[in-house]
Amino acid sequence: MSHLFSYDFRYDDNVYETETSLKQEEVEESIGRIYYKLVDPRTLVNGGDIDDSGHRLLRSKHEQFVRDALHGLSSGFAVLDASQPWLAFWSLNSLDIMGCDIDPQLRQRAVETVERFQADNGGFCGGNRQLPHMAGSFASIMTLVVVGDDETYKAIDREAMYRWMMTMKQPDGSFSMHTGGEVDVRGIYCAMVIASLLNIMTPELIANSADFISQCQTCEGGIGPYPGVEAHGGYTMCGLAALEILGKTDILNLGRLARWMSSRQLAFEGGFSGRTNKLVDGCYSYWVGGAFALLQKALKRSQSDGYLYDRAALQRYVLACCQDGRMGGLRDKPGKSSDLYHTLYCLSGLSLSQHYMGVNPEELISDNTSVYGVPARMMQWDAMPMGTEILGLRSNMVKPVHPVYGVSLVSLAKCIKYFYSLPPLATSLV
Repeated sequence: MSHLFSYDFRYDDNVYETETSLKQEEVEESIGRIYYKLVDPRTLVNGGDIDDSGHRLLRSKHEQFVRDALHGLSSGFAVLDASQPWLAFWSLNSLDIMGCDIDPQLRQRAVETVERFQADNGGFCGGNRQLPHMAGSFASIMTLVVVGDDETYKAIDREAMYRWMMTMKQPDGSFSMHTGGEVDVRGIYCAMVIASLLNIMTPELIANSADFISQCQTCEGGIGPYPGVEAHGGYTMCGLAALEILGKTDILNLGRLARWMSSRQLAFEGGFSGRTNKLVDGCYSYWVGGAFALLQKALKRSQSDGYLYDRAALQRYVLACCQDGRMGGLRDKPGKSSDLYHTLYCLSGLSLSQHYMGVNPEELISDNTSVYGVPARMMQWDAMPMGTEILGLRSNMVKPVHPVYGVSLVSLAKCIKYFYSLPPLATSLV
């Protein structure tokens, strides 16, 4: 089915010009020029039908972009010294999602790099001789999920990780990002992901966390970083994903959440914004697109009910506006430079819009909230049969990713199979 192109879908500033509205018009103009080239001129009298048949994922260019980064970065990247595990995760997960080969040498190099970041007292640092950090721990462990095997997983000190996370745990259910650090929903998400993967979830670790997230839902409907702060796409994804791990998505006002999330897809651009009155950004293809998959399940919507956002429009934005055809890699929006962060999250969002990720209603786990039911609940997720929607060439298809963890289902299954063959940690460790 063709999609209509019309400038009538653009933002209306109601004759009240602001710096924000001018930026919005500038972005729409740049995207409009791209989309206009896709319009069948014979249909312009009716507004214009977009021909999406020629969209192509520049897989080889993106692969080369990532591999070049893995061979070495310029001195300008020194500002990301505390994000070294993230650079590894963004790069390697991008390769995996595209189906590119990660050879044994590269896997071993990644493992050896990440192992150096593991602190003696638990957790992983963002770089050498730095404090262990919740986000750095998340990125380190997810890197090992992407490239690891049973021998690799043994390098993770589960008991030390658990003890360290409990020192980050706050009475209200939140987690500090590091010793003396900030508290927000990211900390809960990172902790729940790590604990659910490593089989170290305990009632003490998860106490009050769901309640803290529910207090972060705003009057708009989305989730902010902590109570009383504006809703944001990234924090909404983190909060909703953590609640999915905990089996408590119903603690939210899901109707209000659905309304706010639906407003994040911009009618003209097709991509998502992260907040009200903000510009489209390719990274929210995952941060909001992934949250939609979780919302679908929370609302008990089946495949026959359809998706809550326009999957084809999002794919068009990623493929037509976010690819850097010269340098490779993916970007925020036209006019911006590609980078590893946007490359991963544009690809992840592309995957979630191509594959209908969900849970067969007939296979729902009845033990919905027990910490011991986590692996079964997480592995329920799958790409639903007949739910694939590929815009452009069929070769644009990438691997399906798990909406909670953002990695391929195969990588996730290997990790869960290993750690859940081990006994859960005793509560005496608390």
